[in-house]
Amino acid sequence: HISKPGWLDQNLNGIHLETYVMAGQLQRGHAPVCLHCECGFPKQREFMKLFTERARIIIEKWPGYRVLGPEGCSVCEIWVPLGSSAEETTEALANEIVRLQELTPLIDQTIVDVMSS
Repeated sequence: HISKPGWLDQNLNGIHLETYVMAGQLQRGHAPVCLHCECGFPKQREFMKLFTERARIIIEKWPGYRVLGPEGCSVCEIWVPLGSSAEETTEALANEIVRLQELTPLIDQTIVDVMSS
């Protein structure tokens, strides 16, 4: 779970990058890496609509990613195969988190735009 102070995610219900590996993911052999804008974010619907419009062309170029927005709270996700070791899995998940971090300037600008409208 990764966010920035301006993403209004203090209660884990704003904008954040997320991944997790629990029993279900271990059984299926893959784990999600997602960008979320939860319902605790003011103007969530406006953010989801505008950000999805702006980021779609970028995200659709990334292999394996699905754009899920503007409906709901998930902008996009990828399902990452679990590696043969904890280190391999951690590296694969971290690589996708780093990829999502490329969207940080666009996230920040979209927040400014929707909060000022």
